[in-house]
Amino acid sequence: MVSRENITREALSDLEAQRAQNLAVEKERRAEASQRSAAVAALLERRKQLFFTGMRSAFASPGQARAISENMQREVEQINAQLRVELEACGLPKDYLQPVSRCPLCRDTGYVGEPIREQCVCLKRAILHKLYQNDGLQGLERENFDTFDENIFPDTPIEGKRNTQRGYIRKIRGICETYADGFSAGEGRGLLLCGTTGLGKTFLMHCIAQRVLERGFSVVVISAYRLTERMRRFQFSGEGEDQVQDMIACDLLCIDDLGSEPMIRGVTVSALYHILNERRNANRALVVTTNCDSDGLYEKYDDRIGARLCDAGRMQILQFVGEDVRRHLKQ
Repeated sequence: MVSRENITREALSDLEAQRAQNLAVEKERRAEASQRSAAVAALLERRKQLFFTGMRSAFASPGQARAISENMQREVEQINAQLRVELEACGLPKDYLQPVSRCPLCRDTGYVGEPIREQCVCLKRAILHKLYQNDGLQGLERENFDTFDENIFPDTPIEGKRNTQRGYIRKIRGICETYADGFSAGEGRGLLLCGTTGLGKTFLMHCIAQRVLERGFSVVVISAYRLTERMRRFQFSGEGEDQVQDMIACDLLCIDDLGSEPMIRGVTVSALYHILNERRNANRALVVTTNCDSDGLYEKYDDRIGARLCDAGRMQILQFVGEDVRRHLKQ
C-alpha cells in the first residue's frame, strides 16, 4: 500500500513541472509573435512596462492602490484587444498569447475554490491514476461500477430459484455499491462474496475497492495465494514487513479467491488468523471472495477463522448463483 499523502505530493510535483513547462511555452510564443510582428512586440513591451509602473505606483501610494489597479486593468484590456487584432493579422490565433494550461479549471495548480480550496478534478484523477499503478490495484480502472455490465448474465430463471441470474447479480451489485458508498474507516463491517467460479465475485470486489479508493480511503487488494506467500516469506526471513503491515493497517483489505491458496503447515492458517484477528481488534473492514460456502470455510480452516469470516454481526454474506458467465460468453 503506497501512502496517499506521498502519491498526492508526487501528483503536485508533476503539476509544478507542468506549470514550468507552460511558462516555457508562453515564452516561446511571445518570442515567435514578436518576431513575426513589430506591432505585437511593441504592445507586449508596453503591457510589461504598464505592470511595472502600476506596481511601483501602488507601493508608493497605498491609499490609491485600488484606483491604480482598476485603471491598470482597463489599460491592459485595451492592449490585449489590440494584441488579438495584430496576432490575427500576422497569421496567429487571436488567443495565442493567453496563459497556457492543461486544466482550464485550476490552471494546473491542482486546487479550485475561493476562499475554501479543494482538490481539482484533475488532481484527484492524477492521484487515482498513480494509485492504480500499484501492486494489486492495476485492474480497478477497468473493473468498476461504471463498467459493470449486468447484461452478460443470463436472464433465464434459475432452477429452484425465484429469480434469474441477472436479477440476482443486479441485487448483489446494489448491495455492493451501497456498501462502497457508505464505507467508513473504523466501522469494521465487511462482505463475504461466496459462489463458484465465473459469477462476478472478483469483479464486484474490484468495484468496491475502486469506489472506496476513489473516496479517499486506503485499500489493499491481494489474492489469498499471494497473501500466503508474503506471510511465508515474512515468517521465515523477515522479508516484506511493510507489506504485511499494510494488509493489517489499511482501511479496507480485499482478499480474492480465499480457499485456493496452498495449505502450508504452520503458515497458511496461522497467517490468515493473524491478519483477520489484528484487523478485527482494530475494527478494520474486510471484503473476501471465495468459492467455499460457510460450511466449507469452517472445514478448510479452524473455527476461529470460520467464525471471523462468517460473523453475521460484522460480515454480510452474499451468495452468488448461476452458471459461469465466462463460459457463457465463449459460446
